[in-house]
Amino acid sequence: MLINTLNKTVQTLDNLIFLTKEDIDNIKKANHEKVFANTEKKEKLAYEFSSLKNEIDKILVSRNKPLEEIFSPEEERLFNEFREKLFEFNNLHKRFSKLALSVANFYNTLVNQIHNDEPVNYNNESFKNSNLHLKA
Repeated sequence: MLINTLNKTVQTLDNLIFLTKEDIDNIKKANHEKVFANTEKKEKLAYEFSSLKNEIDKILVSRNKPLEEIFSPEEERLFNEFREKLFEFNNLHKRFSKLALSVANFYNTLVNQIHNDEPVNYNNESFKNSNLHLKA
């Protein structure tokens, strides 16, 4: 049971890693449409990961064994792989977040400069009536 859950968790993390790498490349290419298209996929995968992680926690708690006896050798190998993938995803997600924040700050600064330092409010009539169209 644990081996199956760990395999699913590693696979889910692999999918999150793949999409995050793709998003980083797309941000660098200013291909924001593809980044937005991945958002829903990543949210579903994050929910799936959370559910799988909770399942792993329940399995481990139910074993009620000393720490040295909780894992079989195969489970230990998979758990280590899970930790490595989680660490990799965490680092990639931090990198993606920094890039996304930089792009958002750039667009907000650009809009502020164009509108003579008016507060950024994308619902402003002056912004709606302008010829400026941003795709972020």
